[in-house]
Amino acid sequence: MSTLSFRPLRPEEDAPTIHGWTTQPRGRFWGMADKSVEEVRDIYAFVDSLEAHWAWIAEQDGRPVALLQTYEPEHDPVAEVYDVQPGDVGAHVFVAPGEDALAIGAGIFTWLFDDPSVQRLVGEPDAANRAILHRLEQTGFELGERVRIGDKDAQLVYLTRERFGALVG
Repeated sequence: MSTLSFRPLRPEEDAPTIHGWTTQPRGRFWGMADKSVEEVRDIYAFVDSLEAHWAWIAEQDGRPVALLQTYEPEHDPVAEVYDVQPGDVGAHVFVAPGEDALAIGAGIFTWLFDDPSVQRLVGEPDAANRAILHRLEQTGFELGERVRIGDKDAQLVYLTRERFGALVG
């Protein structure tokens, strides 16, 4: 597999691609199934305006293969339901349909841990999304507490730098 590259998501340019991914049945947990291309663009324009949240496009050979959102948990509602530690980075990942989710995920996590300040990845997928929880466990994440964040029943998940390093050896 070739190496992934990452660039900031460009709302105007990337909205049609993201819309195509997230409106498929497998994207229902992303919460954009009923959004128009314009609404997707506006959502990511808003994310782009935030100081502690970022959206990225992962590309392989110049082709978009995943959407990655990163955030500082201490500046997010997730901070109300768990004890944020120094070096925590929140992450949401949506792998494009037809891509190798495990390989893409491993590439994303490697890129995130390339930053020496990142000590642990934290996520809060929908607790009903059994497929992603299983995939996260396959890539080394440990399941934490089930929590309520806004109107979502979420499952906290954690991947430490040490655990990831041991898995990729």
